[in-house]
Amino acid sequence: MTHTSREYAEALYALSEEEGRTEEYLSALSLTEETLAENPGFLMLLASPAISREERMNALEAALRDRIPLSMLTLMKLMVFRGHARELPRMMAAFRDQVREHRGESNAEVWSAVPLTDKEQQALRDKLEKRFGKKMILKCQVDPSLLGGVRVETEGRVLDGTLRTRLQEIKEVMDA
Repeated sequence: MTHTSREYAEALYALSEEEGRTEEYLSALSLTEETLAENPGFLMLLASPAISREERMNALEAALRDRIPLSMLTLMKLMVFRGHARELPRMMAAFRDQVREHRGESNAEVWSAVPLTDKEQQALRDKLEKRFGKKMILKCQVDPSLLGGVRVETEGRVLDGTLRTRLQEIKEVMDA
């Protein structure tokens, strides 16, 4: 996350709270992300210095007008005008992070050797919520390179309970 994307996200979040439309803004961000995903070259077009600023802003407006709140579209057009179009995806992620933070929620990226059952996910979620004092939203992924255990990234920290790490710790104790 860059400083620039965080600043735009903070401004957008403040605006959404002021207008009382945070949920609507979240939906609009999802729609914007879908638009960018469906048209991979669109972000490159918005960032291209070979295309005039006016044309880039008009392209953004044509793609999203009447689909997202006007104030959000205006902020995105400002980003394009100032040459920060490539920051749009990071700004949207930072906005979501701010909403989660305000709600007392946090994301946790979880990697495991095999898919975690619902019961295992709930147990992990409970432990993380107790440790961090926040509602945790887990994003679980399988990493076949892991021998066993789980690796969690949340709150800027890495909690590594993988078998490889545990074996390495045992080796270090034995070597000492």
